[in-house]
Amino acid sequence: MYGQEQPYQPPLTPGGPGYPGAPPYQGGYQSPYQKPQGGGLGTASLVLGIASIFLLVVCGLGVLTAIAGLVIGIVAFVKDSNRGRAVGGIVLSVLALIIAVVFLTWFYSTVGDCMDLPPGLQQRCVEERLGVQVQSAPQWRS
Repeated sequence: MYGQEQPYQPPLTPGGPGYPGAPPYQGGYQSPYQKPQGGGLGTASLVLGIASIFLLVVCGLGVLTAIAGLVIGIVAFVKDSNRGRAVGGIVLSVLALIIAVVFLTWFYSTVGDCMDLPPGLQQRCVEERLGVQVQSAPQWRS
């Protein structure tokens, strides 16, 4: 049997003689830095916060989107769903609400007394307090 060629047999030690072997394969890749799933709430909060600032300036509807952005941002923060964007949405939503409260407080303190006047004098009082002159729309004659 010495003259016969033996088929190849792998060495008994995994890395060869004198080398330690690699640890056995345990399965799929598991990263400790996995991306959190469901980051849509945090993103939605940020989008609503940005929209609330814009809508507050443009048409005054920013209060509604700010409230929605604040609620969604708090839910996203508690669920740990994209916390960075959730915090941004919360900050922008609170900022929009603060701006709305400051504006409404200023407006009421400036023209609030005018609302107690008869309807014919209300417009004149508001114009005087705000320092503007509002022209009536032209009347169409048929």
